[in-house]
Amino acid sequence: HVPNALVIFCHGSGDTGEGVKSYVESVAPRKSLALLKEAGIEFEFPSAKIRPYRLAGGYPSSVWFDRYVGMEPTNPEDTASVESSAAQLNKLIDDLVERGVPAHKIALGGFSMGGGIAIQAAARSHHRLGAIFALSSYLCNDSWVWSELKRAQQQCDNIGSEPSNNIHEKSTLLSTPIYMAHGQADDFVLLQWGENTNNRLKDLGANVQPFLHVPRASHEMTSSELEHIFGVLLAKLK
Repeated sequence: HVPNALVIFCHGSGDTGEGVKSYVESVAPRKSLALLKEAGIEFEFPSAKIRPYRLAGGYPSSVWFDRYVGMEPTNPEDTASVESSAAQLNKLIDDLVERGVPAHKIALGGFSMGGGIAIQAAARSHHRLGAIFALSSYLCNDSWVWSELKRAQQQCDNIGSEPSNNIHEKSTLLSTPIYMAHGQADDFVLLQWGENTNNRLKDLGANVQPFLHVPRASHEMTSSELEHIFGVLLAKLK
């Protein structure tokens, strides 16, 4: 069976694919899920590999990447563990494309750390995806993504109007629409961190769409937020 289109939805730290699947199915409006299903759009909920998580005292945890010191974006990115999970997700995308799912019919995203790793994987992808989404997510100030975007943008500037110029071949983030949303009352991953990431992506030429502020929401996915995001994905992937 080859789906018409697919949403890869990555969980937050300490969760699993099964856990976020259950949460999304219980919180998202039934109509939103039904419309996606009618359009032949399916979901895949991958799980992160278990790795020592230094923020949890080195305890083996279901996290997409390690964090050295704290949550703040001023802390250094653990690029080695990011690379490992980005490769895991990009292999999943490669396998889907090989099975016959067009890359532009694949959306990659997630919640919290899952949204962060989605942006990271997309920055390393050689496919032009249908959409990227990051809910309550952010990137570190020293993230590899920033230097990669600068490199890709410079490459596009250098080749200018040459007929061979295919902007999406230079960077998935420059071509694929990126949707970010964040709870206005989030005291775990601060709204400002998400806004700063969104603005910096935009400044570096990424195809960032208007930032969605979710009123009164803390570090969570709300029904109205998922309704909005799934509506966007339906329009992009159907």
